[in-house]
This record gives sequence, structure tokens and C-alpha cells, in this order.
Amino acid sequence: MTTPSLIACVRSHRAALPKDVVSYVEELHDRNAIRNERLNTQLEEAILTLNDAGITPLLIKGAAMLATSPPSARALRLMCDLDLIVYPDEMDAAKQALASIGYHVDHESDGQQAKWYADLKRPCDVGMIDLHQGFPDRSCFNQTPDDLRSHLHPIRIGTANALVPSLELRALVLLGHDQFQDYDYWTGSIDLRHLLDLRDLLTAPNGMQWDKLMAMVSGTLARNAVETRLLLLTTLFDIQWPTHHPKRLVPRLQVWRQLLQARIPLIRYFLLPMGFLDYRHHRARAGLPAPDERDRRYFPKLSTLYFLISLSHKYRTGKI
Repeated sequence: MTTPSLIACVRSHRAALPKDVVSYVEELHDRNAIRNERLNTQLEEAILTLNDAGITPLLIKGAAMLATSPPSARALRLMCDLDLIVYPDEMDAAKQALASIGYHVDHESDGQQAKWYADLKRPCDVGMIDLHQGFPDRSCFNQTPDDLRSHLHPIRIGTANALVPSLELRALVLLGHDQFQDYDYWTGSIDLRHLLDLRDLLTAPNGMQWDKLMAMVSGTLARNAVETRLLLLTTLFDIQWPTHHPKRLVPRLQVWRQLLQARIPLIRYFLLPMGFLDYRHHRARAGLPAPDERDRRYFPKLSTLYFLISLSHKYRTGKI
């Protein structure tokens, strides 16, 4: 998932690398450039169709990157789909509009989950459209809907109109998705592709501001998860941790765990209990009642533990 981003390194050190490595990276980069141009065309068509139905979608994750990156940088990222957010009362109209240009629902959540979404696809496209009616893991945000609107900016993609989040909100969406929706915080996994995305948001001209990002974070658990990922960034890349932000103990321990698991994968099963450092904060965040003195639950249920162990067994694309 991150191979195309190696193109600059490969081209600057071509003489020192095996020819087959150079050929592989260049071929993958060039093919990804073609694929992402098709995705960009697909995105413009979908947004224009939604505009005709009176809907201005919000682009997140890869769709936001595709819409805001210069053409020369689009090939650096492999992406599977295009994530669009519309208001709940626009969902039916959005699906009908996309159906009019050939999309059909490949999968739709059953309504029992906290987050509704639908995956739509066409045979002629290289990626699906993921239609959402809200941000992933909205509980991470210490923001009212009105506050969030101030972080949304209009953008034109060809003749189509859409919204994109501020750099800080884009980062928080990625962090919430990986750390909680994908359970990375509990399993100690690292999403390399999104880690590079976060690095680019931090190092961009007029890039993401730490203070604005942290002001948007809600609760101790979310703060620990966000600081863990940002501390990992400063550990792996040439990025400075702000001197006025203390490096707190729990994020430091979690980064130590993640790096150790990356070096010695088999140890991840023994380090799963480190997730329990934040279990009481998870209960508070989920709105669960506080246990009384006779029933203090500092550990998850066995079913939850088995679920996390099963996740640790699985190879998930782009994660280590």
C-alpha cells in the first residue's frame, strides 16, 4: 500500500539499487498514476451528479487527498475507495442520484451499528464509493456540529463543488478511523499508509497545527490515542514534538509497544494487556456505568479479549 511513495528514493539512488527493484517500484508508481487519474475522473463525475441533486458532499480520507493534491503527487498513494459524507436526510437522494449513473449498492450497514454507511460500485470503475452520513468515530471530536462546520472548506474539482475538512480535522478523521474503528490502539498495530498521510499533513506548507488538533480531541482515551500516533511520527520521521506539550506516560508506553511488535511480531499477543491501561477510559467514553466496589472491571470481557486476539492473528493490508 505504500510502495508508490518510494519513487523519490528509488530515483535518487537508482545506481545503488538492484534493477528489478527499480523497475518494480517505477512500474507500480506509473500504473498507480493512471489508476488515480481514473479515480479523480470518477470522483468529479460522482460529485457533479450529487450537485445536480442539490447535494454538496464532504470528502474525507483518500478522496480529500485526491482532491487537494497536485497531479504530480497523486500517484504516491494507493487507495481502495472514495469516501464521501452527506447529511442523513440526503442519503436516499444521494443513493438515487448515484444509481442514475450506474452505481449499485454492494454492501450497506444493517442499522444495528453505530455508524451507517453504504458501499457503491460500478463495473467500469477502479474503486468503490463509500457513502457515509457522519464522521468515523465521532466521539473523538470535542466539537459541536456548528464547530465542525468552521473546519469545512469549499473546493472545486473540475466543474463540481464539494467540501474538504481542515488539515486538523482530516488528521483527526484518520486517527479515529485507525485507532478505534480498526482497533489499532488496542492491538498495537501501525497503519503505514495513514502514518505517511499524517506526516504529509504535518509537513505541508501552512501545515496542520498541533494546538488546534489537540483542542478538538475529546476525552482522555482519545487524547492518549492521538498522542500515541503523533509521538510515533516524531520517533520515525524528522518531525519535532512541540516543547510545550509534555510526553505523557501512556502514549510513550504504547509507542514502545508498537515499535517492539513491529520488530518482533510474535510478541504482540503477550503485549495485548497493555491496552488495559486505558480500559476504564474506554468505559467512560462508551457511557458505561461505573462499577461499584464489588464489581470493578479493570479488564475486558473474555469475548472482547478473544476478539482482539483474533485480530492480532490476522494479516491486515497496510498494517504492521
